[in-house]
Amino acid sequence: MKVSVKDSKQLGQLVRLVRKTQDLDQLAAAGLSANGTTFISDFENGKATVELGRVLRVLQMLGMRLSVDLPIDDISLTKTQQQQLSDILSENR
Repeated sequence: MKVSVKDSKQLGQLVRLVRKTQDLDQLAAAGLSANGTTFISDFENGKATVELGRVLRVLQMLGMRLSVDLPIDDISLTKTQQQQLSDILSENR
């Protein structure tokens, strides 16, 4: 199911929901994502200053994917920009 996320509070609530559907408590989620329980709690409660890298580890551990809608399309990019985009995307595969 794809959903649009409007803020850190909503993302945290979605993470909590998914974690609970997987019968994981915060301690287990913390261990599986190499984070502490304080971080998991802060994240799930919508703390806006949580570290992005740690957030991405939690999302990956739960099987959640984050995507970004770019306000550009391929046709509007120069050849150099198209290559840059291609390089960026291939680094993450």
